[in-house]
Amino acid sequence: MKKLNTSTTTALPLIKTLITQNHHPQALRSSLSLHSPILTDQIYSLFIKKGHPLDPILSTTLITHFSKLGHLSSALTFLFDTPRPDVITFNATISGLARFRQPGPVFELFNRLRQWDLVPDVFTFSSLVKVCESLRENESAHCVCLMLGFGFNAFVVSGLIENYAKSGALGSAERCFRECLDMDNVVFTAMICGYVWNEEFDMAKEVFVEMIGLGFEVNEFSLSGLMGALFHVREGEQIHGFGVKMGFLCGGSIHLSNAVTSMYNRCGRKLSAVMVFDEISEPDVFSWTERIGASYDSMEALKLFNDLHGRGLEMNEYIVTTVLSAVGHEMMLKSGKQIQALCHKAGYLDAVSVGNALISMYGECSCMDDARCVFDNMAFRDFVSWNSLIAGYSGNRLVTQALEVLSKMRDLLIRLNNYTIASILEVVSYLNSLTLAVQIHSCMIKTNFMLDESMVSCLITTYGRCSGIDESKRVFFEIDKINVVHINAMTSTLVHAGFHADAVELFQITRSSCIEVDNTTFSIILKACGALTDLGQGSAIHSLALKLGFVEDIYVGSAIIDIYCKCGSIGDAEKAFRGTSRHNLAACNAMMMGYAQHGHHHDVFKLHKEMSEFGIEPDEITYLGVLTSCCHAGLVEEAHTYLYSMFEFHGVIPHLEHYACMVDLLGRVGLLEDAKRTIDQMTIQPDARIWQILLSACNIHGNVDLGRVAASKLFELQPDNESAYVLLSNLYASAGMWNATGKLRKEMKEKVIRKEPGSSWIQVGGSTHYFFADDMSHPDTKEIFAELLRLCKQISPDQEELVLF
Repeated sequence: MKKLNTSTTTALPLIKTLITQNHHPQALRSSLSLHSPILTDQIYSLFIKKGHPLDPILSTTLITHFSKLGHLSSALTFLFDTPRPDVITFNATISGLARFRQPGPVFELFNRLRQWDLVPDVFTFSSLVKVCESLRENESAHCVCLMLGFGFNAFVVSGLIENYAKSGALGSAERCFRECLDMDNVVFTAMICGYVWNEEFDMAKEVFVEMIGLGFEVNEFSLSGLMGALFHVREGEQIHGFGVKMGFLCGGSIHLSNAVTSMYNRCGRKLSAVMVFDEISEPDVFSWTERIGASYDSMEALKLFNDLHGRGLEMNEYIVTTVLSAVGHEMMLKSGKQIQALCHKAGYLDAVSVGNALISMYGECSCMDDARCVFDNMAFRDFVSWNSLIAGYSGNRLVTQALEVLSKMRDLLIRLNNYTIASILEVVSYLNSLTLAVQIHSCMIKTNFMLDESMVSCLITTYGRCSGIDESKRVFFEIDKINVVHINAMTSTLVHAGFHADAVELFQITRSSCIEVDNTTFSIILKACGALTDLGQGSAIHSLALKLGFVEDIYVGSAIIDIYCKCGSIGDAEKAFRGTSRHNLAACNAMMMGYAQHGHHHDVFKLHKEMSEFGIEPDEITYLGVLTSCCHAGLVEEAHTYLYSMFEFHGVIPHLEHYACMVDLLGRVGLLEDAKRTIDQMTIQPDARIWQILLSACNIHGNVDLGRVAASKLFELQPDNESAYVLLSNLYASAGMWNATGKLRKEMKEKVIRKEPGSSWIQVGGSTHYFFADDMSHPDTKEIFAELLRLCKQISPDQEELVLF
């Protein structure tokens, strides 16, 4: 039997006494302290039976109490049983209904209030505005507010601004903001949040600056709203510091602490996010959601989810969607299914966001049958549901199914959006199907997507990936007003297709046409210059980036370092790296890869040590540079140490590239069995490149048996790999196995397998000259070979005959 607490044991006798003495109103009030709706309803029935009138004050008390408990029907009964309800009684009822998002009853009560000649006040309108879910409802509420003189009240206006912004009617929200006669920090905060929700981040910052300039007080809510507009960690750190200085953090506002944690997660500063979370004395569900988002891997995310569950905190759909996004790969499929079962038990499968997260999770785990099952069983679907399914099919290259879903969307008259078209274009890119790209292009024209610059840019990129550079150019040059987004798409497409000189030329045309460029443009063009090893052009673009203030951008800075490294100017790369005002991961990785390529392994290890001093967490690219350096220097023991530490100490999971470095290193030093053992112990499936590295090492060291094993695996993955045939043929020849060599070469002829000719290029006077093996097409071939012959005679003056080709 449940033991009664002190208040209960005291209240029950008092209530009995009051009822006995016919003091039913007092008994009714006393029953509220027991938080027992059933008991209060029984006393209320006795109260009515005895003929007591329900006055507005008692009615308001009952309505407020029952509304908080979610008993809205009882709250409405109390209102209608009140002979002369006042505006306060109506406000209590409307507020309770608004809290539980009941727009219909709220508007009905508002109309009844006015029919009874009661004058609504600011609290009435704040509840009315709060419950508006659609743009039409908000516009109706706004009209009534204006008619009755509340349209410029700060308390009401802030709600109108939020509703307009959530509905995407940013112009109406701005009009409410500018026309408000009773400005305060609540109105400014609403406008800041409105801009953030509509991704107008610069405008949000401007409003915040305006608010400070006008002398309005900054509070934790305005700072929380501003945090949503910050995507650069320096800005976020400044506002974070300001919040600490004002005393809003470190045990203060959990709302702001959650916003700061979210900002650090957005900016990739997971360690900082964890530190902010650790300072929260009593984290709520939203705090845990952000903490799970800061997880370094799936295992940590699941551990945190279990911790939250163990603490008895009630999970919500945001927690579920966050943890599902963290377990989206095949190794964690079992955990994902367990979370789905937990959602089913807790009743969260009806939430659209949870269903969408499950579809995405199954798609990333390559379980599209399960994803489709979740999709088909969803009671309600939104754009994200359809797009997640299409993205899942696209990611798994199930083209037919993706196109079927697209067709069904059109049959059901579901309006396609940018994400839908982008997912389909991704499928087309995977297929390398120019025909399909043309068909989607036609669909985009019919549905007016060609008016959207981001969609046009996606189409340019897709044509390029489908070997349709001419089509990409045609789309590009048909644009009426070319802007930086189109320029970036076209230059990126040219670089991806290997047309680096064309990309540089387009950049020069852009500059001469006075079209504005951005940091992305510079990072792409610098990459093109690096591929051309055009140091002169690269230096010129570096100077221009310096002049326009783009060198401080993370990607531009790292691209500058990269081009100097590729052009052999390691000294200039170091100057660019040391000259940055703040070191970052991208710059450190670019410098480290440069050192590795030039054999400066001591500098690689030194920079790796400096990164920890800078507070920069290494990633997979960092360790690729370190392992590449160990490979070039033949440092086996050091490589093993770094490969172990990358996961154990930094949570970086080794990829194929890291294993390829290890196999290459062990092969170079002749430890072929160790190289094979490393491949066998890999946690991921080795690709053709790794087997080719082992085959090449066997060729160098003359290990025929292991070479055959590597070649067999390589042919399974790439039957027509010409390099594999050449390597195996050379291995047989060096071992004197001429019969095997002859059979292999005969097989190559039967399969029409030819080795791609070697090539080289050089820049002279601003022009790039290309040369291929067995190619005599260059206009200066005779002069070149004559000079080569002269040089060879100088090198070997006693040699009478030279074989040039």
